[in-house]
Amino acid sequence: MFAMGPLSFAAPLALLGLLTLPALWLLLRATPPAPKRAIFPPLRLLLNAPDDNETPHHAPWWLILFRLLIAALIIIALAQPVWTPPTVVDEERPGLIIVDNGWRAASSWAQTERRIERQLGDIERDGRLVAIAFTAPTGQAPADILLGDADNARRLLANAAPQPWRGDRAGLAERVAEADLPEDLAITWYSNGVDSDGARDLARTLSGLGGSTIIEPEAGFAPLALYAPEVTTDGLSLAVGRAPQDLPLETAVTALGADGRALARTTILFESGAGRASANISLPLDLRNRIASLRIEGQQSAGALRLLGDRWRRPRVGLIEAVSDEGQPLLADLHYVESAIAPYSVTERGDLDSLIEANPAVLVMVDDARSDDIRVSDFIDQGGLLLRFAGPRLAARGDELLPVDLREGGRLFGGALNWDEPQRMAAFSAQSPFAGLPADMSATIQRQVLADPSTASPDRVWARLEDGTPLVTAERRGRGWVVLFHVTAGPTWSDLPLSGLFPRMLERVLGLAQNGEVAGPSTGAWVIDRALDAEGRLGDAPASARPIPVAQFDRVAPNPSAPPGLYRLGAATNALNTVLSDTRMDRLPRDLPGAIYQSGEGPRAIEFQAGLLVAAMIMLILDVLIALALAGRLGGPALAAGIALLAMPVMPGLPSAQAQSQPLTADERALEAALELRFAYALTGDSQLDARSRAGLVGLGREVRRRSAIEPASPFGINVESDELLFYPMIYWPVSRDAQPLSEAASERVTAYLQGGGLIIFDTQDADIAMLRAGAPHPGLVNVLESIDVPALARIPSDHVLTRSFYLVDTFPGRFSDAPVWVEANPDGASRDGTSGVIIGSNDWASAWAVDENGRPMASVDGGERQRELATRFGVNMAMYALTGNYKSDQVHIPDILERLGQ
Repeated sequence: MFAMGPLSFAAPLALLGLLTLPALWLLLRATPPAPKRAIFPPLRLLLNAPDDNETPHHAPWWLILFRLLIAALIIIALAQPVWTPPTVVDEERPGLIIVDNGWRAASSWAQTERRIERQLGDIERDGRLVAIAFTAPTGQAPADILLGDADNARRLLANAAPQPWRGDRAGLAERVAEADLPEDLAITWYSNGVDSDGARDLARTLSGLGGSTIIEPEAGFAPLALYAPEVTTDGLSLAVGRAPQDLPLETAVTALGADGRALARTTILFESGAGRASANISLPLDLRNRIASLRIEGQQSAGALRLLGDRWRRPRVGLIEAVSDEGQPLLADLHYVESAIAPYSVTERGDLDSLIEANPAVLVMVDDARSDDIRVSDFIDQGGLLLRFAGPRLAARGDELLPVDLREGGRLFGGALNWDEPQRMAAFSAQSPFAGLPADMSATIQRQVLADPSTASPDRVWARLEDGTPLVTAERRGRGWVVLFHVTAGPTWSDLPLSGLFPRMLERVLGLAQNGEVAGPSTGAWVIDRALDAEGRLGDAPASARPIPVAQFDRVAPNPSAPPGLYRLGAATNALNTVLSDTRMDRLPRDLPGAIYQSGEGPRAIEFQAGLLVAAMIMLILDVLIALALAGRLGGPALAAGIALLAMPVMPGLPSAQAQSQPLTADERALEAALELRFAYALTGDSQLDARSRAGLVGLGREVRRRSAIEPASPFGINVESDELLFYPMIYWPVSRDAQPLSEAASERVTAYLQGGGLIIFDTQDADIAMLRAGAPHPGLVNVLESIDVPALARIPSDHVLTRSFYLVDTFPGRFSDAPVWVEANPDGASRDGTSGVIIGSNDWASAWAVDENGRPMASVDGGERQRELATRFGVNMAMYALTGNYKSDQVHIPDILERLGQ
């Protein structure tokens, strides 16, 4: 790259061609235009003959200059000139560059660096001084704000990086005020676009030095903040914040395990003008306990990652032991509770003193272990969950630790109100945390404590009996919960503890446990284990990190001495996150003192190569017309041809564009598919899913053309119920969970396609949440495959032809990775010629291949660009497999393949 101010050349060596222009002048001058033919009229010639002697005729000087100009344009075009408008125009004042480099700037840092580099180039060209300062502290003494040359500012910029904590604009305002700076500066503030406490102080300070030009990031690079999730009975409730914008935004949050595997995913949708959006992730408690972090897809920022630590793991449950004279621990109420919750929690038995000291997330209190200790109330207020069960003592006398008031006297069914027949459970309401669980009609209730109807509001009643009386009630107290089962924990009053519904109900209740609010060691200091950088990656801790006392941990805001990351205290782990509950994501005000606002898009670079080449082509056509005119051959046909040539550069592709505006008929589509090689995708009726499939095959087709001799045309979407399939060598078929079985005609058509040598790629696109099914089959895939004559399947072996049909691959990722890929177990039938007619997976290959109109990837990939490249290679292998079958299984290729493998 060679730059001359705002003008640069991508191929500057091509400019050496300008040195040939003098030789070209001599060559053109020595080559006269072709002679003009005319009938020789002797007399007329003698009458008009000049008296002076004729000299040899040369090409006109203006024609020579015209041709030299054509040559110069071609040479300059080959040098690929680019014009980048200057960032600052006609500025003579020294410069001051303020840069927000807190975590909110991480997502737009690359764009900010490029823009600052351009500005420093302008400053250097003008010979001005400049100073640069950053808002986020780094743990070291901040450098003095001094004016210097552009090179010094470049070094400071190269050593700077976004920090995983928020910037200190107020502190920078003080440093700028104390610095020895002139009173009139050209100030540029590269803002993250988000308001903070010190923003107005900094703007006021900069206003006294000449005002500031505030540049905000582009809309696509605006920061997002992932707040702490809230526990629900069936998973987590997530909230994401942004600086409010006029444009809507759709993103997604993925729950990741400790090994980086995606456990669940949900979509977050910001409405136009909204600054906050939320969504729920539904998953069982045992999977929730495996979540190590939450991440906003496509965001490289510490604020887009949420570390969970031990506080979100399997809750610690304290079982308050009862003093029983029966001596039958296996028949005690506490035994039934412990057996039911064992798969979902870590239980610990003991008296109230020892359990409070152990800081559990849940306390279980059966009737025999009833306690009115004030410490239980404090436990609930601090975020704990108290799970209670009724019994004779509670029926006789209520207390304050109940979600509802009990009937005066604590009446028990079994006395005057004894039922003729035992009662059964009613179906759970849609508002109940137990919604979705089937009521066990075989479980009967013989006795219960009655709730006072005046306090048993619908929001407090989670389960009822058939007669409408409450069976389970609950109430939020402070930051915690009180949940009461109106029957005993054992089978004394009901059959519920003996049913399979009982553990599932307790699992839902334990899902409310806010484990981190009260769990963890009570003394000592947390020591950082792995630190989080500004781009949301875990790594080594900085030297500035210091231990954090337990009592202060929940009140600490991330800073150089307490960086965000994972902390340890003995065997326990805790997470300090960048985004706190009070983190603001308000838009930067538009009334800051002395501020002028600009978009972060910056000046657009203008490339001249195409324009110069078009101009040179037009001039060449004009040169031909001039030569014909000088030779006297510019008649009617030649003039018409010249005009047509001149019109060609300005009307490229017009007929084809008009033709494409009309939809193709079924016969025309069949003809197009028969005449050109095309891949196809099965239409599902979901416009978003179909668009993604098309974009995926467009991207794969581009890579196949670029990497091989195959040139597939644009893909076609096909309706398997009506369209002919035999024209397409490969069909990509996304299968949703609600896919229905095929009709008989479609089944016959698909079966004939497979037997005729076609390849269908079935992709369920759900590898990120497949483990949530716990081995259950994909219902949509089952419906589709049951309609087709598909032979037995097996996981793709390591020596399958697909692993070497073009590239040597041993993994088969798409947007996701590590999910199994299935092919025919024995594809050696005569009709298949040793190839498999189906490939089945869930890695969402289309999203990894998908590109937009400009050829840019449309979706993020879990493993980054390396995984996208591997997905593309596997896609090329599938295309080659569809076209060549078992060609690469021929023994003649074995030596070359072994050589490539180094064996």
